[in-house]
Amino acid sequence: MSESTSDPKLAALEKSLAALVPVPGRIDRDQLLFRAGQASVRSRPWLWPAATALSIVVAASLGTVLALRPAPAPVERVVYVPVPQPAESSVGAPQGVASAANARLDSSTEDAENLWASSAEYIKERNLAIRWGVEALPGPSIASASQTPTVESMLGLPERKFEPGKLFPLKF
Repeated sequence: MSESTSDPKLAALEKSLAALVPVPGRIDRDQLLFRAGQASVRSRPWLWPAATALSIVVAASLGTVLALRPAPAPVERVVYVPVPQPAESSVGAPQGVASAANARLDSSTEDAENLWASSAEYIKERNLAIRWGVEALPGPSIASASQTPTVESMLGLPERKFEPGKLFPLKF
């Protein structure tokens, strides 16, 4: 602790110093750092508006191209339609020539007719299943059900009989 002095001049000086209030400085530290940060950044006031304008132009041009593009070209398909056999008329042609031509025509159209018949049957059954459900389809014939091969017969193994207690036979 300090010793109290009895000198009146020294006591007056002590009182006057205690009454003094510090004066703020002329330099504001926060304002100085803010201004330094502003000065360090390069000023580009045109950059963001230019980027926005460019993206607007690109979006508008892509939208215009999408709206004005031509319609897609139609898809061309080849459809084979079976032609019914014309009635035999041999006007001006010998009988042997007409029959040979008909024989060639019959053999080439037989394959096409078989193909069309099987695909027509498939389409008929498909439409039936779509309209009325799978239950409306005809069941399998008895002959095809009895001829269903088993896995053992397809692999050439002897037939195994099913025993309820021995589903998974384990030997110890």
